[in-house]
Amino acid sequence: MALSGFHPAVSRWFESHFDQPTGVQAQAWPAIHAGKAALIAAPTGSGKTLAAFLASIDQLLLEGLASPLPDETRVLYVSPLKALSNDIHKNLELPLNGIRDQLLETGLPDVPITAWVRSGDTPAAEREAMKRNPPHILVTTPESLYILLTSASGRDMLRSVRSVIVDEIHALAGNKRGAHLSLSLQRLEALCNRPPVRIGLSATQKPVESMAAFLTGHVH
Repeated sequence: MALSGFHPAVSRWFESHFDQPTGVQAQAWPAIHAGKAALIAAPTGSGKTLAAFLASIDQLLLEGLASPLPDETRVLYVSPLKALSNDIHKNLELPLNGIRDQLLETGLPDVPITAWVRSGDTPAAEREAMKRNPPHILVTTPESLYILLTSASGRDMLRSVRSVIVDEIHALAGNKRGAHLSLSLQRLEALCNRPPVRIGLSATQKPVESMAAFLTGHVH
C-alpha cells in the first residue's frame, strides 16, 4: 500500500525497507506535509529522524520534478550530537540514493538532492565549496549554526531555508546550548523571506509542552 501523501518513488523506497510506518511516523507526516510546526516526541528507535528527513526529501523531490532545483539550502538539520555520521548515513544518504534509483527504474528524470555536513571539524575547502554551491540539505550543530549566522556568506546560504529540523531537543532545552540555539532560530526566522517550518525531535520528555515551547520559541 502506497504511503499517503508521498511521491510514488518515495513510497516505493520506504516499502522496500519497512513493513509499515511506525506510529509516530504515521502521526507526524500529515502535519509536516501540511506545513505545520511539529514536535515528534518518542523513544529512541521509533523512526523520528527518518520521519523528518523523508518528508523533507519528498518536498524537494516534487519541486525538482516540476523544475530543476536551484542551488539553495532548503532544509536545515541541527543536532547537538558530535557523532552525526552514522545517523545521517542511515536516515539521509540511504533514502536519497534509494529514491534516485526508484526514479531511474521508472524512467522519471533524476533529481539530484545534495546534502552536506557543516561542523567544527569541516575542512576549510569544504566550507568554501558550500558557499559556492549551497547544499539543499545542510546538517549542522548549534555552534556551527551560530557561526554561520554571524557571516555574510552564511546568512546568504541560510536565507532560503524553508524547514528546520531540530534533533535531540530534550538535550538542549533549559541549558546554555539551548539558549544559544533559541537565539539562532529567531535570527534565522528574521532572515528568511518566510518563517521556516520547525520540526523538533525529542525523546519522551515531560512536560511535552515545554519541549514544544522551546521548539517554537513561544516560551512563557
